[in-house]
Amino acid sequence: MIKVLHIVTAFPRSDDEDSMTPWLISLLRGLEQRGVKNTVLAPSYKGLGNQTVFGIDVRRYRYFFRKYEDLTHDEATPVRLSRKPWYLLWVPFMLLAGRRAVKKLLKKENFDVVHIHWPIPMAFVGATAYGKLPTILHFYTAETSMIRRFPIIKPFFRRYIRDADEVIALTSYGAEQARSVYDRSIKIVPYGNKFPEKIPTIRFPDEDRPRRILFTGRLVERKGVKYLIQAMPKILSRIDAELTVVGFGSILDDLKNLARDIGVGEKVHFTGLVPADEKERHYRDCDVFVLPACFDRHGDTEGQGVVLLEALSYGKPVIASAVGGIVDIVKDGHSGLLVPEKDPDALAEAIIRVLTDKELYIKLAKDGYEYAIQKFSPSVVEKAIVDVYEALLKK
Repeated sequence: MIKVLHIVTAFPRSDDEDSMTPWLISLLRGLEQRGVKNTVLAPSYKGLGNQTVFGIDVRRYRYFFRKYEDLTHDEATPVRLSRKPWYLLWVPFMLLAGRRAVKKLLKKENFDVVHIHWPIPMAFVGATAYGKLPTILHFYTAETSMIRRFPIIKPFFRRYIRDADEVIALTSYGAEQARSVYDRSIKIVPYGNKFPEKIPTIRFPDEDRPRRILFTGRLVERKGVKYLIQAMPKILSRIDAELTVVGFGSILDDLKNLARDIGVGEKVHFTGLVPADEKERHYRDCDVFVLPACFDRHGDTEGQGVVLLEALSYGKPVIASAVGGIVDIVKDGHSGLLVPEKDPDALAEAIIRVLTDKELYIKLAKDGYEYAIQKFSPSVVEKAIVDVYEALLKK
């Protein structure tokens, strides 16, 4: 059995609380079935202590007064810091307390590997393991944008990346970002997604009804939903269609106003947040899934695009912008169609093309499903992680 200490920025508080990091929970549980014993070290939340969550051993470390110990969990920490900059005062306490906690754990317990997730900033927390145990830095793309915003931290993370025994990135884009800090070999291990054993029935939507276009995700600038809405007039000039936007976020009202102002309000439906079963229904019922992601004003973009994998698992063709980690999932003309970011005309043309060409529609849906299951199924991802652990231990 391989004993691994996972260092993370946050972890669910109970089996039925928090929707954060479902992919990480799935990964850890899958690793357990492959002979890995996981221990997770995470910051506390308002005094919360050690727990077992989803069958996983979770160690919490305290870092501030109980009442104010809420830098994590309620929302993503970068979002919290952007909305409430005074929370930056909490960050040094969290990092220093985490570093002490790692030091104590390594003295008390025997681990084989230390796996540091979100190295910016958690590499500082896990750095005490360097030179003592094999250490892995695991980048998830979004955190590397912090180096562009705060270049003063670049020299510190250059050293952490250089001296880690292994570095993993979620996507080729994430690997490129990490190499911009320090150029070294980086393994790419994506998020996994569950797929049905048999390919879903793929049907071209030739019945007499509006074509159903779907977007799901957080309604924030980098998702690019406004460009999809701006594409609707051109789409509607050629085919009868409707767009469903599933999700919630800070720009929801702006998007509703945009749809109304350009005259497509009746053809664009906003559901807000929906339960899992309703979200699945939207995937099943849609004709095409679109992720019009873009680079936002801070230089952030889509880390991977798990929603694309979800759509492919239902046998739906996908269309997305050629940005960030999306290009690892959508191979243009094979597993989907790629378009330039922030280009409503290109989006409209791609959507019209898919929804009017039966042969292309079937090909993209079928090839996309097969590509996704070969590259992104949980078993593939879990094996890749275990292979990294075993290779490090052999060294």
